[in-house]
Amino acid sequence: MSVSLKARFFSVIILAVMSGVGNVANAEDFQQALISAYQNNPLLLAERARVREIDENYVQAQAAGRFTLNAAGSYGQSRTTNSSAFFSSTTDNIPRTGQVTIIQPLYQGGRVRGLKAQAKAGILAARQNLRDIEQNVLLSAATAYLDVLRDEEVAHIRRNNVKVLSRQLIAAQDRFEFGVGTRTDTAQANSRLAASEIGLANADASLAVSRAAYVRYVGHIPQALSLPPQFILPPGLAQAQAKAREHNPGLVASRYNEQVASATIKIAKARGRPSVSLNGNLQGVRDTGGGIASSEAASITAELRIPLYSGGANRSQLRAAQQAKIRSRFETREVEQTVVQLVANLWAQKDAASQTLESSLKQVDAATVAFEGVELEQQVGTRSTLDVLDAEQELLNAKLAVVQAVRNVGAAQYQLLAVMGGFDAYSLGLAVTVYDPQQNFNRVSKSPFGKFIPDGFEGLIGAEKPDLVHLKPGPRETTVEEIK
Repeated sequence: MSVSLKARFFSVIILAVMSGVGNVANAEDFQQALISAYQNNPLLLAERARVREIDENYVQAQAAGRFTLNAAGSYGQSRTTNSSAFFSSTTDNIPRTGQVTIIQPLYQGGRVRGLKAQAKAGILAARQNLRDIEQNVLLSAATAYLDVLRDEEVAHIRRNNVKVLSRQLIAAQDRFEFGVGTRTDTAQANSRLAASEIGLANADASLAVSRAAYVRYVGHIPQALSLPPQFILPPGLAQAQAKAREHNPGLVASRYNEQVASATIKIAKARGRPSVSLNGNLQGVRDTGGGIASSEAASITAELRIPLYSGGANRSQLRAAQQAKIRSRFETREVEQTVVQLVANLWAQKDAASQTLESSLKQVDAATVAFEGVELEQQVGTRSTLDVLDAEQELLNAKLAVVQAVRNVGAAQYQLLAVMGGFDAYSLGLAVTVYDPQQNFNRVSKSPFGKFIPDGFEGLIGAEKPDLVHLKPGPRETTVEEIK
């Protein structure tokens, strides 16, 4: 796009901003809108809670390898009556018992290690799903932002069109009264004015719908929206697809799900292996009768369990886990192909929207010249009222095409960024405290997460920021600058 076309491209959006409703002092820019969506959207808040819920899976996996301590006790009252021919006696007792049992697993066939690996990969997948939801929320807010700007400008253009056609109708009526025009000219002008009023009513309705969507995703009514930013995309389709393969959150989550399936195989194998545990027991008894006032007992034993036969259940679970791993690999391949296709589709839409915008701007220039010329020719009697109305309609359509193309170019850019994994709060550089799921994990597990990366995923966690977790490919490695 040439420099002049770029300038006119931005001028179209500026017109939309100038035609917005609201006090300029309360103007809102693109980043502020996304910040509001990031901080207040209920879907995003719910997904963060889901990730915190999934963090507990690792704590539960840790617990499977730790000792368990149980206590039990009883308290009661008993009466024993003995009688014979010579004497009888009654004895009252208050029996009390207490028992403490401790079990420390020593070996479970690799089950605990498999549970931990399964939980770790599941947590990382959940974080990617959170990032995907975050991108979708911000993308919806950004799209609503563009829609409001577009519909405000459409309403502004159509309102001006109604004014122009109203003047055309008055001029046609004046010419008819002076005997220069005909009743047909007046009827044609009246018809076009009515159609323009219908278009304005529809434009106002569309604007109301867009504002409602804005309120839903951003959280408040739009006021004097300013010019949205422009993002620099990769130079070609191949580079964009490579970025998407590396950073798309859905694809990264699918890869982590493969690790979940691998860990499930380890858990299934552990069910058929021996297990060893150390069991301790401490028991005390008081006043149980029988002439024994009290007793204490303590024991410690090593227990070995060897599964010999489970009716085929263990082997069946192992085969199911192996097939689940195969399935997860194909699912990852399907997700990757879908992402690559989506990038190609959006790239084509972006190119088409850019070309449409450039052609529409040229069409506006030509239609403006044509309309002005037809008006002059009508004044000298070489053009009819219908010619003027047709020229006005062509100019209106060209202006509306420009506004729609501006919106489509911006929407395609944002969607491409989202597919490439570059439309989250960190990548966009939003002025917010970025939510860090690592903090909750550290709190509940009391362990640094960097030590718990599944096999084959070493080095996924960096330390560019001490308060953030950087996954490669992952949520906060892809900035807008890196996507350029």
